[in-house]
Amino acid sequence: MSKKYLGAARSPDGLGIFKDHETDWVLKRTWEQMSEKAAETGELLFAAHQIEETDGESWISVWANLGDRILSHAQEALDAGHSVSAREAFLRASNYYRTAEYGCPPQHPRFHELWSKSVAAFQAACPLFDPPIQILNIPFDKWNLPGYFWQPKNDGRKRPTFISLGGNDSSGEEIFITTGFGAVRRGYNYFTFEYPGHRGAVHLDNNCVKRYDYEVPVKASLDFLETLPGVDDRIALGGFSYGGYVASRVACFEKRIKAVLPDTPIVDMPTLVLSGFLGPLIKGLSPDILDRVVARRLRKSPLTKALLDYSAWTWGAKSLSEEFALDSFRNHVIRDEIKAIDCPALALVGKDEGEEMVKQAHFFYDNISSTNKHIHTFTRERDGSNDHCQMDNFSRAHQVAFDWLDDIFPR
Repeated sequence: MSKKYLGAARSPDGLGIFKDHETDWVLKRTWEQMSEKAAETGELLFAAHQIEETDGESWISVWANLGDRILSHAQEALDAGHSVSAREAFLRASNYYRTAEYGCPPQHPRFHELWSKSVAAFQAACPLFDPPIQILNIPFDKWNLPGYFWQPKNDGRKRPTFISLGGNDSSGEEIFITTGFGAVRRGYNYFTFEYPGHRGAVHLDNNCVKRYDYEVPVKASLDFLETLPGVDDRIALGGFSYGGYVASRVACFEKRIKAVLPDTPIVDMPTLVLSGFLGPLIKGLSPDILDRVVARRLRKSPLTKALLDYSAWTWGAKSLSEEFALDSFRNHVIRDEIKAIDCPALALVGKDEGEEMVKQAHFFYDNISSTNKHIHTFTRERDGSNDHCQMDNFSRAHQVAFDWLDDIFPR
């Protein structure tokens, strides 16, 4: 396998299908959704073997074509009255379109189109579940933030609610597939929304970018959540990847959060990004040459380049150097603020997702004020998982997180 450019949020272990580590890891990310009927091995292998990994256009077109084909299967099943087959195919089409869009930098002509197709395919599946998944628009500032709400039954019964917040480069539909079904199977209400800077929010308005004070938009989402049926004060907040910063930040200020589960807790974003995540790629580079050198180094890793271009765009920046100079980026530090967290807390981290990720997870655990707190480090030997956000074993991640939460909210 080729050089690993990203030094955090990635396990060194891949599938071995692609030589480029990031390309192989993104395929694994798409593959893992098979646990929720949103991918299939035969389709994934067929696509992967057609891709020239150093050609970004090859990645985009192969996954988009697969999305189109599976979408046609979904529509055929729906037209024939086979709702289960239709919803499963819609989920797979959504995943494959998302994978295609992942390879698009924001200036790519198919960037918005493929995101829209992924959303539309997922939302076509929503009414085919029982009860249907509710599609939401949550008012905040001048925007309507997209989201979803789902319950085990529409029976008016009060249940605890699990809120799930995605990361830097996840979509609202991806985070639903990876966490929503597991929550509802266990009897929780499930709520997710795309905060400013999250993929769907920025696609809808490129001014709706990342900010450090996420307690502000999350307050608006909690106000909205409280109007939904079956919701009481048993509210747990999970945050994944960059969402681990968001959830940790919110729990410092928002007392309606009765349990917090950051996966992974992030307390110092500048340190994580500059010395951990991008350390192997940018170490020793001065700001005036950073963007040129990074572009040259990533000529044969178009997915890494697309990810970094996308990430800068979600900050409202045009380049990495511009992103790193932003006050909003530098203000992503909550080392002192986390002392205010006193609700039950479960910190989750993969053993091999990078030294800085593990270090910040332990700092979070050691410095919050919660008396009921636990940290779980996933290992391949014990858990069958060592990757970022358990991208290699959702079933084990759900077991650890929701079994802990069941003890917090006994029913």
